[in-house]
Amino acid sequence: MENLNEARIEAMALAVAKAIKAAPGVEILDNGGAVKRVAARLQSALSEDGLALDYAVRARIASLSRTVPEGSREWDLLYRQYSEQLAKHR
Repeated sequence: MENLNEARIEAMALAVAKAIKAAPGVEILDNGGAVKRVAARLQSALSEDGLALDYAVRARIASLSRTVPEGSREWDLLYRQYSEQLAKHR
């Protein structure tokens, strides 16, 4: 995945904030602040360390003896579990 520029990250953050705002029972009082917070989280998740962790987790799942389809519930659980394990070791 290529590094995203600030404009793309901000556009993604706006979309996320809009989706959160549309959720029933959720109210965003400071839309600008919410967008900034989401953008910061996206930036950190997409940083080089985040990408390296993502590649390592995906490689670990791919190395399993059975095939786990990406997007399945099992794949999501394994991704989260391996991600937490590898993050602790780093």
